[in-house]
Amino acid sequence: MSETNRRGALATAALATGIAAMVTPATAGAKSRDKTLAMKVDELASRAAVEEVLLDYARGNDHGDEAMIRSCFWPESKHKHGGFDGTSTAFVDFAMKVGATLKYSKHHISNISVRVDGDRAFSECYYFAHHRRSKKDSTGEEDAFFEGRYIDILERRDGVWKIIQRRGTSDWNSPVFPAESPYNSLPAGSHALRSGDDAYYQMLALFTAGKP
Repeated sequence: MSETNRRGALATAALATGIAAMVTPATAGAKSRDKTLAMKVDELASRAAVEEVLLDYARGNDHGDEAMIRSCFWPESKHKHGGFDGTSTAFVDFAMKVGATLKYSKHHISNISVRVDGDRAFSECYYFAHHRRSKKDSTGEEDAFFEGRYIDILERRDGVWKIIQRRGTSDWNSPVFPAESPYNSLPAGSHALRSGDDAYYQMLALFTAGKP
């Protein structure tokens, strides 16, 4: 190689190196920002999905929807709540027996906090529950109120979030209040039902079918 060509090659190499030095940081920075944005979007989507799991658990209990309740847990999920310590599958069996005795129930979920780490999440939420049930002496109905928390570890598998371990706390129980009248004395169609006949399922069917 001639001296002129050698110098030209060196100059070209130096120029290329300089351009690379100027362009690469910007490109790398853009990729880094894209990755960070993707991670933030995934975290927000994951938080929303976890919240829906918590709400489905409450809704399933309120309407006696066993399939909805079970869909919140992975098959091997562990469960500890009150005196119960076992699998979530067994806890749902227990919860369905309790729910079958209720005239009405409403579980309010609040103070939801979710931390996401890849395909794992940690959440805490508060619940406030209202149960309408028959008195033990069969002389009428009564209302009982409960407060506590659900503390969960969740896993995402194939894009689906479910609970893998739950610790439930029972932080407060109210005195029992006698009901003035039976729950089913309310006008038909004006109140919640513990079945698939509830307005939620009827409206959801219309929405799914694309109807107004």
